[in-house]
Amino acid sequence: MKSKLTIFLFSLCFPGFAGAQQTKINLSTATGRLCFEVTYKGEPTISSSPLGMNIDNIDLGKSVEIKSVEQTDAEYKTYTIEKKDGDIYHLDIREFDNGIALRYRIPSTGSRCVYGEETSFTFPAGTRVWYASGPFQYGWIQAYQDRTTDKIENELLAPPATFRLPNGTYAAITEANLFNFHGAVLFGHKNNRVQLGYVDNKGHLETGIITGIPASKYWHEEVRNSPWIVSPRNGSKEIITPWRILMLSENLDGLVNNRIIAQVSDQPERTLFPEGKDTQWIKPGRSVFTWLVEGENRLSVETHKRYVDGAAELGLESVVVDDGWELWPKTEKNANGRTKWELLKELVDYARSKNVDIWVWRPSSPRYGNKSDVGLLDADERNNFMKRCAEIGVKGLKIDFFHTENLFTVNFMENILKDAAKAHLMVIFHGVNKPTGDSYTYPNLLAKEAVRGLESVGGENNWAPGPPWPYHNTVLPFTRWLAGPADYTPLNFRQFCPPSVTFTHQLASIYTFTSPMLIFAADMEDMLACPGRMFIEEVPVTWDQTKILKESRIGELAALSRRKGDIWYLSILNGEKAVTQEIELDFLPKGNYRMTYASDDGENRKKIVINNRKIKSGKTLKIKLLSGGGYLAKFEKTDK
Repeated sequence: MKSKLTIFLFSLCFPGFAGAQQTKINLSTATGRLCFEVTYKGEPTISSSPLGMNIDNIDLGKSVEIKSVEQTDAEYKTYTIEKKDGDIYHLDIREFDNGIALRYRIPSTGSRCVYGEETSFTFPAGTRVWYASGPFQYGWIQAYQDRTTDKIENELLAPPATFRLPNGTYAAITEANLFNFHGAVLFGHKNNRVQLGYVDNKGHLETGIITGIPASKYWHEEVRNSPWIVSPRNGSKEIITPWRILMLSENLDGLVNNRIIAQVSDQPERTLFPEGKDTQWIKPGRSVFTWLVEGENRLSVETHKRYVDGAAELGLESVVVDDGWELWPKTEKNANGRTKWELLKELVDYARSKNVDIWVWRPSSPRYGNKSDVGLLDADERNNFMKRCAEIGVKGLKIDFFHTENLFTVNFMENILKDAAKAHLMVIFHGVNKPTGDSYTYPNLLAKEAVRGLESVGGENNWAPGPPWPYHNTVLPFTRWLAGPADYTPLNFRQFCPPSVTFTHQLASIYTFTSPMLIFAADMEDMLACPGRMFIEEVPVTWDQTKILKESRIGELAALSRRKGDIWYLSILNGEKAVTQEIELDFLPKGNYRMTYASDDGENRKKIVINNRKIKSGKTLKIKLLSGGGYLAKFEKTDK
């Protein structure tokens, strides 16, 4: 009763605050357990659910009362929670129109042991949920499930998981501002409840190797809620958890355009990034790599020069040199005693003459079965490597094989980003955890893989299990991409194009699976000869506006419109069922348009047809889509 009275009096003191946000949280300690409820637009959304952390084997949400509440601004409140023994901690809550964020701040002068977390979300019966059944960072499992919340007991739900409530409201759960803490997953429980928790790779725990790719037998082996140690960060006197985020929207468009992660993430450090994301040396762009292309010499210097030539012709900004370049002194016929750095500089200089940048790959840590590369764990090794890359003109790094989001690895990734920023190097992470807003704090991080992309084609029945690709691809925009850009490495017309999707689906995917570092996986000859080459040449990597069309259905159809300047694009990926789909062009501003579009050629799954027509905004397109088919269109406004 005392806690509810405190909140009531608080609302009276700040009348402009009451009802200010469309999403509201109500806290309660009526049973001695700290719980919360959420309403969205006045409707119950999350019923009474527990809060708290298990620290040093003490449940911080049990036997407590709300001591006080402080308003920071119209959306931000801090509750001071007191246990019976007098210990206190703080619960920060932010209420937005489209969701909530909460985090714990626990006073501490030393190390504490985390045994688990009580934070849970209880959904209405009949809520539908789409989720990956394995954490992204443990190999390549991303087998998306489509269930109801009463059938997820003991399931692991990799954030972000997406929910649709019986009243049609969409929700998603993830975390943000993950620094100096262990990344979280979700566990399914009875009675439509999901609970945050922690997962470690069994190989790391058994071998004592705390980070990096373990032996293959451990790739998909997880251990739940193994205790771990955390200390205050940077001389602080409190332990701060990441923000636990609940996104809410009445439709998929609002869900995809949710900005809570950006709103709660720490701002960039100005000494590293003077102009934030617009810092001069940070340049998003399109790229290509040779890892998935055909040919015995796909990793050679000459092949990379050929890809530089093709990138220059297509107007792509860079070429990524993947695993294997460090062996060039042994594999290159014309090495003539030169070091890997001398050979890399030759390629960088050649690319520079074509106005193309070079990125290079490096493992984060020693790989199981490969002791020739010590990785970047050692600070001196890391800084020397980055300094050498910067000196010869490399612009970015692709760092691979983290395979965990334990606290050590989270801090390790942050150190990489800091040191890369000092050397003016951009970064993408592979074999890594989900994005958590880290690219807002460190804008030199352009993307994190954390997705079952084209590299997994061919491994569906063994090392990269997952659902059919048409289903997978029509789930991703409404799940994984909610957390931030991924490195799916889209676009392939050969062995890494799944037979279940068409070539037009492949082409449209580069407009759907967008990223500030958009790396194509296609053979250069195929891109240069592609009927839809114009779409490859001009695809933006940052957008002014994105709209999810109302015709979209998770796992069945992903229909997106995107705007860059005055030009609109329509990208459609179809699921497993062939359909004739009507698409309303109500996303276009009023006027007449020239429409250039790519479609499948009848039943020919390996042919892209390009056509043009004039059309008015507000009209309806009638599109025949094959199973796994696709459609891509460009709209340019005309006078007539």
